[in-house]
Amino acid sequence: MKRARYEFVDHTAEVALRLTADTPGDLFAEACRALGALVREEAGFLAAHKDSVRTVAVDAVDADALLVNMLNELIYLAETERWAPSDVDVVEWRPTRVVLRLAAVRLRGAPSRIKSATHHGLTLRRAGRGWEAEVIFDV
Repeated sequence: MKRARYEFVDHTAEVALRLTADTPGDLFAEACRALGALVREEAGFLAAHKDSVRTVAVDAVDADALLVNMLNELIYLAETERWAPSDVDVVEWRPTRVVLRLAAVRLRGAPSRIKSATHHGLTLRRAGRGWEAEVIFDV
């Protein structure tokens, strides 16, 4: 069994995130972990959030849009609630819906670097026996 992984790649005026995983659910979980790590590194964090575990459900018209919508929901939570995921469990994954159970940490401040995940240059596809994606963040 492969392990899921992520890597940030320099991109002109943007940040690109490349993901690989065995299943689409694992890929979405790794995207949450990656964004959480980036936000925690930028904004700093204090400790487990008082509402440290919550369920987040996101819907979209297809799997590509679902990945972007999910990341943008997490960016919104980081900016408005100073809340960043630290651990994730995918409760449900379908091409048009993902339900996540997220543990989180409280951020020291609002992250300012990442503005949103975009559809520009977005890829999400089966690759051999696993899945891969690339998402570009507007900074």
